[in-house]
Order: sequence, then structure tokens, then C-alpha cells
Amino acid sequence: MKVNKPQKMMGRFLLILLAGSTFLSCKSNDGDDPTPSSGHSIDPATGTFKGTMSSGGQDYYNVIINASKIDDSHIKVQAKAGENYSFITPKVISVQNPVGVGVGGVDNEGTINYLISTKAMQISTKKTSENDKIFYFEGTKQ
Repeated sequence: MKVNKPQKMMGRFLLILLAGSTFLSCKSNDGDDPTPSSGHSIDPATGTFKGTMSSGGQDYYNVIINASKIDDSHIKVQAKAGENYSFITPKVISVQNPVGVGVGGVDNEGTINYLISTKAMQISTKKTSENDKIFYFEGTKQ
């Protein structure tokens, strides 16, 4: 099975996120907080991102993607209006921030990975209807 570049990059990002989560999730608990943590905010992964995008075999540069919070576990991603890449289909993707190092999620709409320390975002959308225009994006928060 041949693995394409976006899949390799996504795999590497997930590996880094998993490794970071493993090391940073171990903290001492002196008994001060008897309630377990239910996770962290997904807010760091919202905002404006600039980077490169591939869609339909075409590469685009200096792409602006807006990521907005729908609720505590969903982010909507869409391209800046009025650009030559604005045809991509906006998607709402389920995400979480379990240990505070990154926001990520995978569902039937696509995949989002955001690493807080580097402000790096990766988005890969999936086709869920006949007219969807899917994309792969890599960029940083502005």
C-alpha cells in the first residue's frame, strides 16, 4: 500500500502529539484537587491559520483558513471568502484537548491536529456528499 505525503505528515503529527501527551500527562497530585480533570479547552485551535493547501490535485499557497468553535467539542473549518481556493467545503469536526498539549480529532467529516507549542495546524477533510470539495491543509496560527 502506497502512503501519500499528507498521510505521512498526519501520521508524524499524531506520533508527536501522542508522545507529548504521554510525557506531559504525568503530574503529581498532592491531593489538592480531588476531582479528576475532564480535559482542556479547544479554544487554542480556533482562529486564523495561514499555510499551504492541496485540493483536487492543485496546490495553493498563502491560504487562509478560519477555524471557529461551534461548541466545547466541535470546530468548523472554512476557507477565507473571495479567494481562488474558497470553493472548498466547510466542515465541522469533533475535537478534544485531553492533556493540554494539542487539540485533535477524527470523525466522518475529517481530521484536525493542532499542536499548541508550535501553533501548527493540519486539517484533512473527507468527502461526505457528492458535491464536497475536500482538502488537505498545513499551516500556522496567525
